[in-house]
Amino acid sequence: MTREESWEVTGTTRALLKQITSLGYTVSVHRIPSSLLGRVGAFVEMHAVDVRSDPPVQQVARVGVGEDGDTDYRCACLLAEAVGIDLMDG
Repeated sequence: MTREESWEVTGTTRALLKQITSLGYTVSVHRIPSSLLGRVGAFVEMHAVDVRSDPPVQQVARVGVGEDGDTDYRCACLLAEAVGIDLMDG
């Protein structure tokens, strides 16, 4: 399985994550279930790590699964903005 396949995303979300990797970041997607006692809800967390810098720079975005909309897409948008991609342009 490739890193891109491990993201388990398609369409615009995949395109956003690929754009982040084109900037030199290594991207990972984490799907965290709710805690056993229900104190922490399920969420999606995406990391973008720039290993070209010393120390490596990491950006993190997190969106709760219970929130409205496409969780993966919303999280990818937050991560894209964190690495400097202007989503409002054009």
